[in-house]
Amino acid sequence: MDDHLIINLRVAETRYPLRVRRSEEEVFRKAADEIDYKLGQYKNYFTGDSSRSLQNTDYMAMTAIQAVAEKVEQEMRAKLFEAKIEELTLELDKYLKNR
Repeated sequence: MDDHLIINLRVAETRYPLRVRRSEEEVFRKAADEIDYKLGQYKNYFTGDSSRSLQNTDYMAMTAIQAVAEKVEQEMRAKLFEAKIEELTLELDKYLKNR
């Protein structure tokens, strides 16, 4: 049995068929909902100036930048936690060896 399926995600009033693993369907659906929500926020907040109105691609770029920035922030925090765990592990090993 194929563990993939095609789902239809709607973002910015456009339908995107996507082939995903069944186990990841909910993740992709939630991601599309979150993107659509963020697009709406940007559309309400930023309207552009009189010389150039913003397009869906502009709002998509803003959303992508925010999503990637959040991912990078999480990766940086994870590295800090990993370093701290390694430091504490070494300290614990040293303590246990001296007992």
